[in-house]
Amino acid sequence: MTATFSSVKQAFSNRSLMVITLTQGLFMFTASLWWPYWSLYIQNLGASVTLVGLIFMAEMLFQLPGGYLTDRLGRKKVILLGSLCRGVSPVIYLLTGTWEWVVLGLLFTQASNMMIPAIDALIAESVTKENRGLGYGAFRMMTWLPQVFTAFLGGVIMDWLGIIPGVRVAIACTLVVAWLNVIIRWRYLEDTYTPGEAEKSRHVSPLAALRNIRRVPRSIWYLIVVAAFSAFAFRLVNNFMVIYATEELHLTNTQWGIVTMVVGLVSTLLTIPGSIISDRVGRKPGIMASLGLLPIQFFGFTLAGGFAGVMGARFLGGVSEGFGGAVTGIEGGSAWLALVADIVPSGQRGMVMGLIGTIAGLLSLPGSSLGGAIYDNVSPQAPFYLAAASGLAAFIVFTLFVKEPKTKAD
Repeated sequence: MTATFSSVKQAFSNRSLMVITLTQGLFMFTASLWWPYWSLYIQNLGASVTLVGLIFMAEMLFQLPGGYLTDRLGRKKVILLGSLCRGVSPVIYLLTGTWEWVVLGLLFTQASNMMIPAIDALIAESVTKENRGLGYGAFRMMTWLPQVFTAFLGGVIMDWLGIIPGVRVAIACTLVVAWLNVIIRWRYLEDTYTPGEAEKSRHVSPLAALRNIRRVPRSIWYLIVVAAFSAFAFRLVNNFMVIYATEELHLTNTQWGIVTMVVGLVSTLLTIPGSIISDRVGRKPGIMASLGLLPIQFFGFTLAGGFAGVMGARFLGGVSEGFGGAVTGIEGGSAWLALVADIVPSGQRGMVMGLIGTIAGLLSLPGSSLGGAIYDNVSPQAPFYLAAASGLAAFIVFTLFVKEPKTKAD
């Protein structure tokens, strides 16, 4: 235990890691007030469930250009560019009041995803390769921690003010924090990419970067397949869980906030132990546990008859997130990212992380729109069945084909 705390302390003695963790944690403190109710907000603006799915369809498309720019320009510049885009979207949400304008705001939110490969690469380069899992896990724990409190508070606000005014109040708080993040990151963030490496990468054209994709290790391609199945499963149902819980199972917004709070607490408490297992035992056991729990969670949602059933299904999701091995949305957890960093050297790390996110995003692109269409036209339970099948496929492919490297990349 002493060694663990010493490793965490050493990791956060790095200024850049401390800055990116504190600013991201501050952002999550306000964003998690309204994110769990975002689908309900768009629905209340007049969009159908099918349309909600279409609106969320293109969430991952900026990661490949972000990964390329990360290796070419350095980590800090791309993080600042993404932070600026993140600051623009709340302005659009607050100045407008229709779902059509929400789409424009989401484009800026999606553009902010270009900084995800840069943040992931920065974390990998801020800790020793022996403690990569712990570094990602500590970052995840510190940035997820706010959700333990604010998701419940957000539910109370939504029941008190109503979905539309409640979400708008929370977005106003996010607007202030997003621009504060831009200032802090501009002033205090230091790049982890040395001038020699950055200069070398500037001579690599976008076309050459795409040619380099052919030299990506085979294990990365297996990870892309796994990420695609996992992300597809997640996107099929993630934006409709709150709709299913409140409309089909009649949970209140506060009850959904309690569920989200418990999930955040479970995943946060398991993050450091899961990261330690990842560093000491290996990446594969934790990732297998994460991927194995995903289909159980999705299938469990169809069996939930009320608050207790939803809590049980989402509890398994929290355990899955805590082990850090599933790709649930736009990036993977701590064990997943540590495995990618183990395989790929720093000079290609941003590009490969962006590549995984982009290709998995493209392959899983129909997920949200398909899930919404199935929800409206087949049954509310059908997307969860399909998500369970896709999650099971991710588990099988990873278990059979992905191996950890014998020597970790620098």
